[in-house]
Amino acid sequence: MQIISGKEAIEEKYPEILYDESRFTSGIPQKLYFPETKEDLTEIVKLADKTATPIISIGGQTSITGASTPEDNCFAVNFIKMNRILSINKSNENECLLSCQPGVTLQEIGSFLEAPLNFKYKVGRAELIKSGYWFYPPDPTELTATLAGTVATNASGARSFYYKSTRNHIKSISIVLADGDTFNCYRGDTFFNSKNALFKTDNGKSICIDKMQYTNTKIKNAAGYYSNDNMDLIDLFIGSEGTLGIFSEITVKIIPRPDIISGLTFFPERQNAFGFAEFLRKQDNILAIEFFDSSAVNFLYENMENHKIPDAPKGKTFAVYWEFAEYAEKPFEEIMEAWEEELLKLHSSFDDTWSGFDKKEMETLKSFRHLIPELINNKISEIKKKYPEVRKISTDTALPGKNFNSVFEEYIKLLDYERLTYISFGHLGDYHLHINIIPKNNVELKKALNVYKKIMELTVKAGGTVSAEHGIGKIKKEYLKMMYGNNEISEMKKVKSILDPKNLLNRGNLF
Repeated sequence: MQIISGKEAIEEKYPEILYDESRFTSGIPQKLYFPETKEDLTEIVKLADKTATPIISIGGQTSITGASTPEDNCFAVNFIKMNRILSINKSNENECLLSCQPGVTLQEIGSFLEAPLNFKYKVGRAELIKSGYWFYPPDPTELTATLAGTVATNASGARSFYYKSTRNHIKSISIVLADGDTFNCYRGDTFFNSKNALFKTDNGKSICIDKMQYTNTKIKNAAGYYSNDNMDLIDLFIGSEGTLGIFSEITVKIIPRPDIISGLTFFPERQNAFGFAEFLRKQDNILAIEFFDSSAVNFLYENMENHKIPDAPKGKTFAVYWEFAEYAEKPFEEIMEAWEEELLKLHSSFDDTWSGFDKKEMETLKSFRHLIPELINNKISEIKKKYPEVRKISTDTALPGKNFNSVFEEYIKLLDYERLTYISFGHLGDYHLHINIIPKNNVELKKALNVYKKIMELTVKAGGTVSAEHGIGKIKKEYLKMMYGNNEISEMKKVKSILDPKNLLNRGNLF
């Protein structure tokens, strides 16, 4: 196991571990560890417990909430070397299961499933894997994210509209607790009753966790600890942002990949695009419904340079990206006429749609989707050269469907009133759009933060969530309080105190 000691050495050799995509920083570790095994990880945690030293877990640093940024004088654990795919097996329910170390990235999982013979894994049944046949459904957008990071935030992506969030695809987690004890948490083994949940660690220690009395919202949500009636114990750890335990192994369910047809359809007005999304929500086999506001489409064409993307149809600068799972019993051809009729009503058509029928076409659509956040980050980097304090201010709200249109319009009014530059796009199927505010100077940064707070207030008042997929981390804590209130936060803190009484694990996240 590699260990880097001393703040100066860490800051000089590994400056990238000091911040994530939010560019939030909070200190320099006294030691940086690169564990390779569960035993390495347990050793680190036991030392942290013995010395009462905070310990921060670091993955792909794709977070935009400061969740994995180290605090001063902590132990930082980088999982870059715990990145092996360990096994492939079938469950008793005949599900295909993939077991991985926590540091494996989504990109590595995808590559493995495309060409499994190029990888080495320890145990399991190689005959289960057929190249390109299986895939991991949640589809979080950032492929360099680690599996553990996505489980820690209950991440989601475009296809979560159909397949739901990460939580729904996790079968088991091996966990190192704050004192270095370990246990394996299997879905279906341990549930909360009306009062608590009881489990035993590998060392035979009994742990009792009181049931939190609040119930999670039914809309897409990644804010705070998950709580529901008769909930599975594993769901407490999923989405807990590394504050209750450290993952040493994760087993996910993979499924057969359907034939996917995709498209990017352009519209003249925002409400036309919203209307098409409403139509798609009622159709069968729709995997994804993504939206690009005119702010996003115009920004893309104004800022891309050598990227080969066709021009948008003239006068149509709002777009909806969609994916359809095609099956033999229901081919896409059978529904095209009904879709075309709906599109014409909304002042669009298949002539205003970029198709994704083959691999090359789908790559063009994905380029469009992924280029926008990349270009936003590039723009922020340019501004920071003159105004170092400036950062992207990005919303992660989801709303109840009945309130979505009216509240989103209120968001836009606030931004336009302050004349702030913003880019809006995201997961329209789940009523979950991101608004990325780009402050051009320190004055605009102050305005942006004020508008962000007002957006959070509008969201909570409308029954929405302040974080639908990215979590709370270190920079959104005041909004967690705004959403839940003192009693619910106290319940969360009580659970934290039982599993981490010294408050060592990912300290500063959530509370």
